[in-house]
Amino acid sequence: MIRQEFTGMLPAAIDKFEELLTQAEVKELNPVITKGYNSTSDKNSYFYWGAACKIICDDMALLKTEAESLGITWLSDDGGIAYTNGLNIDDFKTYRVNGNLELMPEQEV
Repeated sequence: MIRQEFTGMLPAAIDKFEELLTQAEVKELNPVITKGYNSTSDKNSYFYWGAACKIICDDMALLKTEAESLGITWLSDDGGIAYTNGLNIDDFKTYRVNGNLELMPEQEV
């Protein structure tokens, strides 16, 4: 079952964030998700595209290390993170990014 905070997010990002949360719980960091998908964000934000969330915990430096070891991008010191599988905002703006965070080829008209 999906966490309410992850509703609307891309499945690949959810999986990666769940992996981070599991690691943080094992290390007893007491992680808390404070922000998830946000359709009212600017289109230049990974929150808008369902690839970002915000997590706080007892040791943010350790959380950052854990996140980066999983390929998660640290966006801000307040716990903003994104999993993009190497894609950038311009890739998302093409509307060709699928749920696995893969850029699909352009379709001919």
